[in-house]
Amino acid sequence: MVEKALFTNTLVALPTGLGKTFIAAVVMYNYFRWFPEGKIVFTAPSRPLVTQQIEACHNVVGIPQEWAVDMIGSNSPSDRSVYWKSKRVFFVTPQVLDNDIQSGDASYDIC
Repeated sequence: MVEKALFTNTLVALPTGLGKTFIAAVVMYNYFRWFPEGKIVFTAPSRPLVTQQIEACHNVVGIPQEWAVDMIGSNSPSDRSVYWKSKRVFFVTPQVLDNDIQSGDASYDIC
């Protein structure tokens, strides 16, 4: 599944505990290495899941913590604006991503 996800649009539907996070982490890590100027956005539907996913991605494949940030509603918009310019891997809720796109902080030229 990882190989397929690396090279084509892929939807992975598996029960809890069977590797969705592992697949996502490996794909993200490869894109992180292949595109050194690129940005990666991982969305999760709730704050606890955002926190869980960033920890899993650091532990599974070792995405460097200095390049990643979890941006949940508790981050101020001004802090998030700085992160969009200085970080490469973003773990966000859909609402935070939508808010930052609407405000122009997460524009297509930096995401």
